[in-house]
Amino acid sequence: MNSSRLIEFKDFYSKTLNNYRNIFVYLPLSYDTDLQKRYPVLYMHDGQHVFFEDQKGESWEVHTTVDKLVSQGKMREIIVVAIAHVEDARIAEYMHAFPDGNHVFDVINQGELYEAFLIQEVKPFIDRTLRTLTGKEHTALMGSSAGGLVSYNIGFRQSDTFGMIGALCPFFVSTDPGTMKETWLSHIYTEKKNLKVWMDVGDSEGFTVMEKHVRYVTDILIRAGYVLGDDLMYYLAVDSGHSQKDWAARVHAPLIYFFGEIGQPVRVDLHGPRVVGLKGPKVTLNPVVHFDSGFIMTDLNAQYGVVDPELLEVTMDGKLVPKKEGKTTIQYRNGSLTSALDVTVVPYMSDTATVKVFVKVPDFTPKTDKLYAGLELPMIREGLYGGTFEVPRDMSFEFRISRGLGQHEVDSQGRELPYRLFTTDDGLVLNYEVENWIDLAAAADRGEQDGQQIKYFAD
Repeated sequence: MNSSRLIEFKDFYSKTLNNYRNIFVYLPLSYDTDLQKRYPVLYMHDGQHVFFEDQKGESWEVHTTVDKLVSQGKMREIIVVAIAHVEDARIAEYMHAFPDGNHVFDVINQGELYEAFLIQEVKPFIDRTLRTLTGKEHTALMGSSAGGLVSYNIGFRQSDTFGMIGALCPFFVSTDPGTMKETWLSHIYTEKKNLKVWMDVGDSEGFTVMEKHVRYVTDILIRAGYVLGDDLMYYLAVDSGHSQKDWAARVHAPLIYFFGEIGQPVRVDLHGPRVVGLKGPKVTLNPVVHFDSGFIMTDLNAQYGVVDPELLEVTMDGKLVPKKEGKTTIQYRNGSLTSALDVTVVPYMSDTATVKVFVKVPDFTPKTDKLYAGLELPMIREGLYGGTFEVPRDMSFEFRISRGLGQHEVDSQGRELPYRLFTTDDGLVLNYEVENWIDLAAAADRGEQDGQQIKYFAD
């Protein structure tokens, strides 16, 4: 029985970057039977997580999503080229020259070289080796986080090569949680190019990637002439953090947008704050439109009504303008689709909230000065991390407690745990306890105790 399949080009050498990496390729069902057929190509960054998971990350499971969408007739057959990153070089290669010339991460940015590597080495090799449709209208580039940022940069710089750009949670800004200093990491393009652009961000990413920055870039694209719902799609993903599992949950949407038909809207869910202040932080609605194809997007050009307009106004792009104390209902309409949200207007909402977060760790935890639990937690004393933090109000964090990449918490038997989630509010106190760490559990499974008698499990 024929099926789609994955192949690997091991140790692909780059003359431009002078390093090696693996390239993983998804070939569609008909590739080995219809030998005259050529296929559109999706190039993806962080290729070791596109089809597989490892100790340092989950998988997008793109091959299973493409198989499903193709079998349902929701998208064309495509080739997916997943280009692995070189771990020590990832940030450098995914960062183009910063606007102010700073090297925020103490690396020499090589984004322009990585761009040349894709254009001059990878794509020609793929086009020679596989039956591809080589035109820009058949060629997409997609990634997340720093991979989303490099997709944005390469897309606008090389729009003659790539006609479709997917920037999931693009890492436009580095924010210091302690000082709230924001450092932009990219030039922002204001010229309209012949591109289809998918831009998204999760609403529970904390400081990692903030919605206001992604929305700012999206608004610039709209002012440049991109038309929302046509050559630009934006999605603020609800209850979504910054991980492979989150991107896997919505990768079907850009796939349908690039290589299928989005279909017709069938439902809208109106998300937004339940309480707003006459004075306080500015807030925006998130009307999420669902389509019969499974496609999903945020409507940034909606029609709103307010039951008591003397209390509150809503702009077309969803910004709330409170005018008077009281309770009212916001109504959304998109053709025959409607949704509503009850909102209370109060005199004042502070910009920030004070929260306390504490994490206890087992006594076999390797010595470290800090942990990550949505926020960066300093050591209080041996076995206890945390403190009191002033953070933006209503900011959400989805996370697993970790000591660093590939060093996150697991249960006592070394099994994966669900992600944790909290939203900031005054008086919030969070107490967590770690049972075990993934890297220590893996070492125990391999019998690698480094000559030490360490009790890795609580049981």
